[in-house]
Amino acid sequence: MRAALIYDGENKKLELFVKRISSVIERKGNELKVIKAERGATACSLLPYEFVLVGCPVSSMFKGKLPSKLIDYIKRCAGLERKKTIAFIIPRLIGNDKTLKNLMGLLESKGSFIVDFKQIRDIDKDSELLASRLK
Repeated sequence: MRAALIYDGENKKLELFVKRISSVIERKGNELKVIKAERGATACSLLPYEFVLVGCPVSSMFKGKLPSKLIDYIKRCAGLERKKTIAFIIPRLIGNDKTLKNLMGLLESKGSFIVDFKQIRDIDKDSELLASRLK
């Protein structure tokens, strides 16, 4: 199975999680393309991928703001329509539910189908759990 992982945010736990889930997915025999959403980055077509994972850290406590680079990148991506997606966040003390809801809303506005969502608390356990959803 081919999957893409799109993420944004300067967070050490997020970087560790991306590396961990990449190794878990590839160990299970799947192909994964990791994409860091950056300003000026050319938005890729997600048509060749069967699954898309999208994540970011929680950056605001009350409003659930998403990183602007991630929003811009997702809006420019083609091929998210009817795509199975997983949304994940790196939580803080508060603001987690609102951020996760906003991320899922962004993906659903592009026509994707959310099959799972997660607040990443334990990198090893959660990477195994999300990787098992790729079917």
